[in-house]
Amino acid sequence: MHSTHLKTLFTAAALAATFFAPTGESHAAESQPAVAVAPDYDQWVGRTLVPTGSPDPSGVPAGRLVHERDIPEPYRIVAPDSFVTQEYSPDRLNLYVDDRNTITRVNFG
Repeated sequence: MHSTHLKTLFTAAALAATFFAPTGESHAAESQPAVAVAPDYDQWVGRTLVPTGSPDPSGVPAGRLVHERDIPEPYRIVAPDSFVTQEYSPDRLNLYVDDRNTITRVNFG
């Protein structure tokens, strides 16, 4: 290998080692948002969402209902064919519902 190539290779390796070297300080806490420990929202999948101001649907047992008033802030409800913004909010609870208000998916983001 030509000496110019070796010199370039060593320079690149030295820069990479400097860039990725530990500094003794951890910034992990800064990049991780403080999120409260949440219950297992996946248990809501398959249950019926009752929007605020709406009566409970008849024939659906109370244990199969999720009332919008009980959803912790921040949240958003994503209905079929609705548009959603792409910004990521790690503490926002997303509830995806079908056309009968049955919760089909729950995640944070």
